[in-house]
Amino acid sequence: MSGPAKAELAARAGADLVVNYREVDAAERIASFAGAVDRVIEVALGANVKLDLAVASPGTRIITYAAEASDPVLLPVRACMTTNVTMKFVLIYAVPMSELERAANGITQALRDGALSELPVRRFALSDIAAAHDAVEAGEVGKVVVIPA
Repeated sequence: MSGPAKAELAARAGADLVVNYREVDAAERIASFAGAVDRVIEVALGANVKLDLAVASPGTRIITYAAEASDPVLLPVRACMTTNVTMKFVLIYAVPMSELERAANGITQALRDGALSELPVRRFALSDIAAAHDAVEAGEVGKVVVIPA
């Protein structure tokens, strides 16, 4: 997480540890809690690869399914080799529909069972779409939804 609002949301959802990945001691806090990490699900590889490698154990798998606006200029190849990580890049649009449906059904069931909590939703009328964009750019926590008026 990257701020107090996200930290509170994660804690309310039941996270055992909440760490701001932007803080200097993030790797130490993660390692002291979990030891070495064997799986990382990454949404900002370019920004976070150094932290990912700092908490990785030999053979860690880093799976990324999102990208920043621009590609990372340099991947720390030697550090990736030394840690012996495997990186997997997933384009969600290329995942078979049967797998997406299975995931959606599993998430829906987990929500029904109370195993997951919903993210906060901020709704905007279509006529207020500029404000919706502003909210996203300002880092709105949760989901921003634009609905017909």
